[in-house]
Amino acid sequence: MGIIDELRKKPFSIVGHRGAAGVKPENTVSSILYAYSNGADVVEVDVRSTRDGFLILLHDEDFSRVSGVSTRPRDVSYRWIKENLKVMGEDVAELSEVVNLVKKLNKYLLIEVKEPDITSKVVEIVLMERTIDEVAIISFFNEVLAAVKEIEPRIVAGLIYSKPPGRVVDARSLGAEIVLPKYSLATEKAIELAHRLGLTVVAWTVNELNTVAELVKRGVDAIASDYPDKLANYRSSIVSHLNK
Repeated sequence: MGIIDELRKKPFSIVGHRGAAGVKPENTVSSILYAYSNGADVVEVDVRSTRDGFLILLHDEDFSRVSGVSTRPRDVSYRWIKENLKVMGEDVAELSEVVNLVKKLNKYLLIEVKEPDITSKVVEIVLMERTIDEVAIISFFNEVLAAVKEIEPRIVAGLIYSKPPGRVVDARSLGAEIVLPKYSLATEKAIELAHRLGLTVVAWTVNELNTVAELVKRGVDAIASDYPDKLANYRSSIVSHLNK
């Protein structure tokens, strides 16, 4: 089974957003482990590069929000980061260690590439760890998806978008297998079109259960949340009700 199958679990698949960002420090190993242990089928992380080319987990351009330091990873070495910075008290995670962890746990991972010029390095790590079936590379940037498919077409790719009218057709033309619309753009019509084109739909970022219920009703495949544990409990209640 590969990551697409995992994202199509019924009644819906749960993606831990930055691990479990609402519960643990985002994009850290502890956040990832918490998500997997509390109902996430897949975990999403964000990746950027240090000055010396190490790939680390970080959403923003600098560490201000998560560490209180306005340093950009592009301006400092990985060693400097390890010796001087914490993410809300925890170590800054390196992509290679996280992909290796996913492999050991037999889990699944969405890697969001925040900087297009690191795409080939991300692919290299996926290939080195032999996690083609367990990993998908996703991005807002067309050039990231194009590069992934050029280097290794077997790696699953996904296009993220947050503004109307949506990019379902663009995703298909880029060779992507996944579309990741902001939840407000995951309309019934958009989901139906994506499915007709053979695409898997992952809506983000949803923390309210009434919105989860509406997205499930529309036919979404997977939902990303800062609280995968909360969504897992909700999913269990749906399954229990269906089995009565």
